[in-house]
Amino acid sequence: MKTLLDKVILILLAAFVFVKHFKDMQLVIMIFVMVTAAFLTSYLRMIGNKFSLINKIFVLIAASICIFIPKAVFILPIIIYEAYFDRHYGAGLISFVAIINAFNLFQPQEIIYITFIMILAGYMAYKTDVIDKNRIHIKKIRDEGEIKNELLKHQNIIILEEQDKNIYTAQLAERNRIAREIHDNVGHMLSRSLLQVGAMMVVHKEEAISQELKDLRNTLDTAMNNIRESVHDIRDDAIDIEISVNEMLKPLESKFNLNFECDVENDNMSKEIKYAIINIVKEAVSNIIKYSDNDSVDIRIDEHPSMYQIIVRDYDSLGHSKDSEGEEVEIDHRGMGLDNIIKRAEQFNGQAYFTKGNGFRVFVRLGKNI
Repeated sequence: MKTLLDKVILILLAAFVFVKHFKDMQLVIMIFVMVTAAFLTSYLRMIGNKFSLINKIFVLIAASICIFIPKAVFILPIIIYEAYFDRHYGAGLISFVAIINAFNLFQPQEIIYITFIMILAGYMAYKTDVIDKNRIHIKKIRDEGEIKNELLKHQNIIILEEQDKNIYTAQLAERNRIAREIHDNVGHMLSRSLLQVGAMMVVHKEEAISQELKDLRNTLDTAMNNIRESVHDIRDDAIDIEISVNEMLKPLESKFNLNFECDVENDNMSKEIKYAIINIVKEAVSNIIKYSDNDSVDIRIDEHPSMYQIIVRDYDSLGHSKDSEGEEVEIDHRGMGLDNIIKRAEQFNGQAYFTKGNGFRVFVRLGKNI
């Protein structure tokens, strides 16, 4: 848009002179030629690089025509303007040859005026070029800034999620520590107190004292049971499927490429389901450690509306597993570890399947409703 405005200004400046030399139809034709040249060159440059050569040829031909038709020198400011953008130094040189060639046709002050407009055209082209480059540079900086902001937001989200995960892990660890200390300290003290009361009941068999000791023992028994239940509840709440599986995968990190995905609502799971899933994965991982010669392990734990799904698979990433038999086939012969997986699945109205093809695959479904 800026280039078209510049060219309109150049045409208006040139009009102060060429209206004296063209009359009637010639004037109309001259105005039409200048306007057409101005808009055509801008259009060719705007639509892309594949038309830049056509634009250069057009500018060169227009400059050359001005040598043979001196009256056409009024179009030279437009040619100079385009020559600057195309870095077409040949067209610029021909333009100045054309203005020198027109000395005999125009008065000196008119030649000077046209030359001034040509120089002004070059300056206007330079300023417009600088503005366009600055606009592109600013847009690039703005786009890069938006990209960096998006990356920063994404990184902040990751950091916050990691912080939340660390806090959650620390809370679970603290729960386990509290449960362990209650069990080791308070639990042992209560156990010792129960033994002492029992010994006192053997020594003091008087009815009054014996009844009080019996009441004390019942109170201690109740306290012991309450503490035991509380400790179990704390430990059950502290069980996190994803953290537990990640812990048991550590021995595999040096030998296998691991891919672990866990999509379950840990808070809504019963402790029995948690223990079952953890033990099933533990059995599968134990088999991988003992028997697998492959290089990759995939583990997926997914929650569905009516069931939990567990898939543990070891395989060769290049498809060269020694167990490779083309398509996967279900196996019937199994050891104690796989039998344990089947029994755990059956406890929750589920099924377990074992297949081998490229590696070994454990597929387990556990029902949510026992």
